[in-house]
Amino acid sequence: MPGQQTLTLALRNDLTEISRIADEIEAFGEAHDWEMQWIYNTNLALDELITNSISYGELDDRDDAIRVMLHVDDGTLTVVMEDDGAPFNPFEEAPVPDIDADVDDRNIGGLGVFFVKTIASDYNYQRIDGINRVTLVQESKEQ
Repeated sequence: MPGQQTLTLALRNDLTEISRIADEIEAFGEAHDWEMQWIYNTNLALDELITNSISYGELDDRDDAIRVMLHVDDGTLTVVMEDDGAPFNPFEEAPVPDIDADVDDRNIGGLGVFFVKTIASDYNYQRIDGINRVTLVQESKEQ
């Protein structure tokens, strides 16, 4: 995976877009010899974050309601997702799941964000000029 690689995607406010971008990320990652774990983790994290944005973010019906940028440099994958929906910091506002409780006893919510936090070596949220920006970082295991 030598050099820098960047993929930029725009999504409509539609849950069916998730499978489209998952396919694009997989094809791009395979073309650039990404670790399969990067592809899987990126798609899992974006599935969760995009589902939350579309389901609860009050997004407009534009072709670029959500923007995703993936950038690889020196064995580090940075994923940035932006939308102009309602302010929501998933890392502070999502409920914290009780992962030790039986499945039947768990409250709904928070498990997806828990997975996102587990996948990323670093993550943050910013609200900039009316835009939600979530940044995730994954380090290569092959370094």
